[in-house]
Amino acid sequence: MSDIHYERAHDLGLDRARELAREWLDDAARKLGLSCQTQAGDTQDTITFERSGVKGTMLVSGTGFTLDIKLSMMMVALKPIVEAEVSRNLERIIEKASGGASAA
Repeated sequence: MSDIHYERAHDLGLDRARELAREWLDDAARKLGLSCQTQAGDTQDTITFERSGVKGTMLVSGTGFTLDIKLSMMMVALKPIVEAEVSRNLERIIEKASGGASAA
């Protein structure tokens, strides 16, 4: 198995971070056929997702996102593409939310 680890700090708070995580996962589920489950907590949510060849977990807190993805051997060749896409998409929604929050 190949691992992808991504961490991103933010200052959006838990409610807004939950919204962004749902937005990101809804998009990923639609585009990639991921099956997702969310376990809400008081200070952090744990989101698990999977499909053939891919399993992952996203931790969502009021101060950051932590994403871990495991790729099967058949998916290893796609690791650079998956890493770039994950980073690009999460950065885009965080920056969009941060821009919206600072403009309020």
